[in-house]
Amino acid sequence: MTLGAFTDATLADLLSIQAEVHGDHPYLLNLQQSLSYAEAEERSTRLAAGLAERGLVPGDRLAIILPNVPEFVLTVFAATKAGLIMVPINVRRSRDEVLARLSRTRPKAVVTFSEPQAWDGLDHLAQMLDLLPEASYLEWIISLQGSGPRVTRWDDLWHSTASPPSPVIRPQDAAAIVHTLGSSGEARGAVLTHTALVRNAAGVAETLRATSDDIFIGAVPFSSAFGLTPTILACTVAGATLSCLPRYDAGVALEMLETARISVHHGVPTMFALELNHPDFDPARCASLRTGIMAGAPCPSELANAVRHKMGMNLILAYGLTEASPSVSMTHLEDGPVTASQTVGRAMQGVELQVIDREGEVLPRGDEGELCVRGYNVMQGYWEDPQATLEVLDAEGWLHTGDLATIDADGLVRILGRKEEVIHRAGFKIHPGTVEMVLRSFPGVREAAVVGVPDAIYGEISCACVVRTAGSAISAEDLLAFAAERLADYAVPDRVLFFERLPRDGSGPVRKDYLRERVRIRGRAWTFGKNIDTDAIIPARHCNTSDPGELAKHCMEDADPTFVGKMKRGDLIVADTNFGCGSSREVAPISIKAAGVSAVIAKSFARIFFRNAINIGLPILECAAAVDDIGLGDEIEVEPAAGVIRNLTRGTTFQATPYPEFLQRIIERGGLLPYVEERLAERRT
Repeated sequence: MTLGAFTDATLADLLSIQAEVHGDHPYLLNLQQSLSYAEAEERSTRLAAGLAERGLVPGDRLAIILPNVPEFVLTVFAATKAGLIMVPINVRRSRDEVLARLSRTRPKAVVTFSEPQAWDGLDHLAQMLDLLPEASYLEWIISLQGSGPRVTRWDDLWHSTASPPSPVIRPQDAAAIVHTLGSSGEARGAVLTHTALVRNAAGVAETLRATSDDIFIGAVPFSSAFGLTPTILACTVAGATLSCLPRYDAGVALEMLETARISVHHGVPTMFALELNHPDFDPARCASLRTGIMAGAPCPSELANAVRHKMGMNLILAYGLTEASPSVSMTHLEDGPVTASQTVGRAMQGVELQVIDREGEVLPRGDEGELCVRGYNVMQGYWEDPQATLEVLDAEGWLHTGDLATIDADGLVRILGRKEEVIHRAGFKIHPGTVEMVLRSFPGVREAAVVGVPDAIYGEISCACVVRTAGSAISAEDLLAFAAERLADYAVPDRVLFFERLPRDGSGPVRKDYLRERVRIRGRAWTFGKNIDTDAIIPARHCNTSDPGELAKHCMEDADPTFVGKMKRGDLIVADTNFGCGSSREVAPISIKAAGVSAVIAKSFARIFFRNAINIGLPILECAAAVDDIGLGDEIEVEPAAGVIRNLTRGTTFQATPYPEFLQRIIERGGLLPYVEERLAERRT
């Protein structure tokens, strides 16, 4: 069906229409079951009757805390058929995070499950039972497994013999409350309408050119806007099949790509990176892949190109946010290589975009500013939070995204970063303030600031910059263990660096912009000898591993053999004169960057520079005196622009040899290709 057929449809309409059109066609698959469109329509209708039978009425909220299983999808459609507003919550949320989301939305019932053996001992049903004294609004816990007070089995609901409800549902009615983190770090529930979700899904399906012949992999968490709209709903709009992956694992995903003959693969950049680097990766396993979307975090162009070439799929890059249901812009299947790898495409049909300055004035095409979105896909507002809504949604209907971007004359969007400080790590948002509060509560910590650092695998990683109290001897391991008990796993800092003081303007707030640059290239030194020819080593080693340490181990052969378990992302290489690291196939540079190496200090960058700095932007500093001074494990801080190298362990400072002028221009342009394009343009003029 065409995009226009779903312009004014509700979610309940969507499944009913597709059940009529695609009846016996496979819809939902996992290891335990296979459901056709007709069977999914029947079960979701019965489940809606069961929900109504237990007293849920239109407008009530229904929380969903389930992994990526068919029951999640059926519950989504059952909720809409009963006129309920669904509240999806990620299964990885901590107890306090779950309670915060429940307390804001006050659902009458929650659908959950009990599989502690598959979730590192966490029993989600037990967690909900534990929360009951603090969640008096919850009248029912509906669980796929287990029992307890106020618990009813999910199977009992869909076996209901009651008459299905027939509420009056309008396209502009609220269908879902999907939580996101606001500027305060607190969860805010974006209220998304039926028409926003369905029409947005139809636009995604049309851009993908998805048909009933396609098979989608359900790898992105269904509880996210990315999992809900571009995955579940776009698949349904296309009449395609959805193969559910309950818990993401790169090896399992690769197996599913092959055995289920997946043709549409969505994922955050980390997922694709882990699959490409997995020991079991083989391009032949991806033979059925046709297309898919990479989004949810910054998408490195080298990763996007690697996915296209190695996985053989016509990858789509997209930009969106929960408040926009979520898709805002997408590249297209016929786009050229630059557009397809360095932009997030053009605005979707029915969506307007503009870029504004700090005063709110609209900027001309090509200028950098905050990206604003207006259209059918924009949320109604944050659930019962008018003040927070006013902060991002203006009187003319423009959603202020907080993202910095440019829009060129052709309408192509480039996302440059965050206006605020939210860290995007592997598709999850980390608000530094929340992490900082936890770190500051640890005995021995005087100050703590958390900043994001670009990373080839995760998009961004978080770095905690900590000042100890006088006489304190706390270690990074102490802090990380403390944080792991109090934060979601993805919010625990990836790195901890200790400072004597944090940079400030007088008595003002910490200068995180300056701090971010300092910590970007600061880490322990790993020293290497001579004649390391990675051009020969890499092909001889099984470097397609998901472990960055293993990548580095095989990439830098004469390193300390035990360093693979010690090296942290952000550490540096100190190289002797003839350190090659050159591969015409670019295997070595990509591996080095994937391993998290932040810089190289060399006695000469005659060979090392071109294969790394030009190809992947790795800073290389030439300074023989620094190389002779630095010992294994010394903590080094580098300022590439100034050429300053500080050995913080030994208290010594060195000045690197300045780059030749043409090399400096290459660095400033972001690599060899932009530099060549600039020179060609100069010649044409």
